[in-house]
Amino acid sequence: MHSTSVTRGLLLSALIAALPQMALAQQQGTPPKTITAQDMAKAPDATIDFEASQFRLILGGGSGEGNLRFKGKSYPFTMKAGSVGGAGYTDVKGTGDVRFLKQVEDFAGTYTGVGAGAALGESGKGASTFQNQKGVVVSVRSTSQGAALNMGASGIVVTLKK
Repeated sequence: MHSTSVTRGLLLSALIAALPQMALAQQQGTPPKTITAQDMAKAPDATIDFEASQFRLILGGGSGEGNLRFKGKSYPFTMKAGSVGGAGYTDVKGTGDVRFLKQVEDFAGTYTGVGAGAALGESGKGASTFQNQKGVVVSVRSTSQGAALNMGASGIVVTLKK
């Protein structure tokens, strides 16, 4: 029980730290690109896989890490997330397609998006699409363990590991 409280405290701290960065990055970035169904039907430029933990009680937060596979190479990354809407705690594993990625450095940044998902026990599934200030679009599919309902806006700060 104590480790759950510590984890929730760390996730809330990550949210508090990430929200101002997300707002600032959105103000400084280029306007989001309008994405069409034809754009999303094209082959992705890269793929990702990731693991994360999320805690939500109207406001939420999370953190995790993953790997970007781009042009035959793997690039590890970390992420911190903030969200509005939903309740619960989940451990998430996912994969995703990355589009509009021209150079690996453009993958890092602040992603915003809207998604929906639900989890109860080991059967949760979700799907979300996010776009960063550089126009990179990531569509993720995830499975989760825990108990949560997610229906709201999210922001994720992605940092490439050195």
